[in-house]
Amino acid sequence: MKNVNKILLYSKNKKNINKIIGFKDFEGFNMKIGEFDKLPSRPDKIFVVILDITLKDKDDDIPIKNIIEIADKHNIVKFVILKPDQISFLLEHETNFDDFMFDNRLEEELLLRIKIILQKKDLLPSKNAIVTGGLILDIDKYEITVDRKPVEVTFKEFELLKILMQNQNKVFTRNKLLSAVWEYDFYGGSRTVDVHMRRLRSKIPPPYNLMLKTVRNVGYMFSSQI
Repeated sequence: MKNVNKILLYSKNKKNINKIIGFKDFEGFNMKIGEFDKLPSRPDKIFVVILDITLKDKDDDIPIKNIIEIADKHNIVKFVILKPDQISFLLEHETNFDDFMFDNRLEEELLLRIKIILQKKDLLPSKNAIVTGGLILDIDKYEITVDRKPVEVTFKEFELLKILMQNQNKVFTRNKLLSAVWEYDFYGGSRTVDVHMRRLRSKIPPPYNLMLKTVRNVGYMFSSQI
């Protein structure tokens, strides 16, 4: 699940930051540490915002408001960490967050709660998914997404991308792809592969379309190295 979901953590509490980034399972979520006065430049690439207010001060009120507004605009999961004596903040912003927890339960609950939220919102790919950065080919759901946005492809285009992503850095001849995806061979059939590759590249946004590489005089391959 590496690099599937990008989590942006806002916190001034170094103790909590060290705890959270130390969670082994969080490595699969590609966590970044944000600064209250610097909003994300690409919010469409963020899946979850964790807002730790345990050490917040009055100067953070406006940045927090801006963070919430951006998260709402981009349908980003919002999670708040607070102390029991900060319950008034939660009451004030109750409808703004998907979930909350007190900071004395970080180790036991944080990761589990976030996973539950993502599952409910259908933002977690199935276990039978192939992931390269923001590009997810989910075999169980039979869908392709890039940065959470669905990519509409035909059945053959899906199968073509699937076999290439399942065998990254392996070169397939046109005839091999024709046989594997179309399950037949005929004179001039390699043109079918070329047409579908061209359409597939046009549908997948950059930089991921550049990972569908043409190997001159041979065929095609998928490589995350651009």
